[in-house]
Formats: sequence, structure tokens, C-alpha cells
Amino acid sequence: MGIYEECRRILYEEADYLNEGRNADRFRRNFRGDERIRTPRIYWRYASTRVLTLEYLPGIKISNYEALTAAGIDRAAVARLAAESYLRQLLESGFFHADPHPGNLAISAEGHLIFYDFGMMGQIKPITREKLVGVFLGIARKDADMVVSALVDLGALEVKGDRGPVRRAVQYTLDNTFGQPLAEQSMGTIRDDLYELAYDRPFRFPATFTFVLRALSTLEGLGRGLDANFNFMEIAKPYALALMETATTTVG
Repeated sequence: MGIYEECRRILYEEADYLNEGRNADRFRRNFRGDERIRTPRIYWRYASTRVLTLEYLPGIKISNYEALTAAGIDRAAVARLAAESYLRQLLESGFFHADPHPGNLAISAEGHLIFYDFGMMGQIKPITREKLVGVFLGIARKDADMVVSALVDLGALEVKGDRGPVRRAVQYTLDNTFGQPLAEQSMGTIRDDLYELAYDRPFRFPATFTFVLRALSTLEGLGRGLDANFNFMEIAKPYALALMETATTTVG
């Protein structure tokens, strides 16, 4: 029901062009100073709930791999830029584009990443990001007890009585999914394993996480189309290490 309510809310917000304009302005501010990320400006004088007038920012569709190559654009650099932009959205501002399909992403002649369509956005509250630190630290240490406790604090897990069965399921996932080398991991596999872990168990993944996993899986597919050697987990590693340092300081 939580996922349904989140989808319903976002659907109605997406039909409000003034809301979309505000989202675009906020998204652009979050990347102020980074010319590699482009966001169309909103012409508020010509905006209403039914009409949204934006700056014209043309580019090559991110999934038009042949056109990118013909334009002399480094496809591997584009794949990395897209992944890094999302890691920054999720871990720095907590405000992220929830619908990064190829129609909403383009590459300029300079190799800059252009985002379009800000009707569907997701948000991770600061307190949620702080609690996620405990989850990341538990995963890094492959400590199922720490992961379970952090998920309970996060509200993503409700355990009444014996935690043993849930702890053993989490430990199995840590050993078999997160225990693999980064080069062998993918967001799609991790997503599927998480959903399988949650099935028939007292997990209640926050609705926003569904959009996060969906977005990251979409980006991973695009990344591999752009670069055969693309690996999202390798790109995320420095960000994860930074989180680990924060977690070690915070959790002790």
C-alpha cells in the first residue's frame, strides 16, 4: 500500500507543471557549479498549471550509441558521468530524478549530460540517509545483527519475537550477494535478491526505495550499452568508502 500511495501521489504531482518547474529549478541549483550537468531553465512568465515553457537544450539521446560515437563523444565518460550524477543526487542532496529512461536524458555536443522532465522526482530525507549509514556499515562488515537492527531503526523491518530466522536470511544474502567481487555484482541482481529476501518476511522497504532501485537498474542498463566494461558498483565504491568513514565515526 505504501508503494501504491507513493505512485498515486507522484502521478498527480507529475500532472502539475508548476510543481515540475519548481523541481527543475531545485535540481539545477543542486548541480550549480558543475557545467557537466545541464537542466533547462524555466520561463516562469510563460508557465501555468497547464503550460510549461523551458529553455531549448538540444542533445543526442543517451541511448543513441551510434550517434554519440559519430559525434566523437566518449561513451565511457558519459556512462560514468550518469552514474556519478545519480550517486550525488542520492547521497548528497537526497533529491533525485525518479524516471531516468533514455527519453529523459541527452548528451550535448560538449559531452554534458542533459536531464529533462522533472515531474517524477524522489526525495530521501536527511534522517533516513543518516540511518542508512548503519545499514551500509553492517553490510561492509557482513554483520547481519547490525543490518537487522539498522533496518528496524529505519522502519524497513518489523520483527516481533525471535530475530533468528530474519538474521540468518540477511546473513545468507550478505555472504552470497555482497560477498561477490564488485566486477560480478549488478544493481539488477542486488535488487532481485533484496525483493526475494523480503518476500514472506516482515520487510517493509520504504516506497521511495522502489524508485531508487528502479532508477539505478535503468542507469546500469544504459551504462552497459554505452560502455561494455561499465560497472556501477565500481563507480560507487569511492562513495561507499566515504559513507563507511562517516559510519565508522558516527556508529563507532
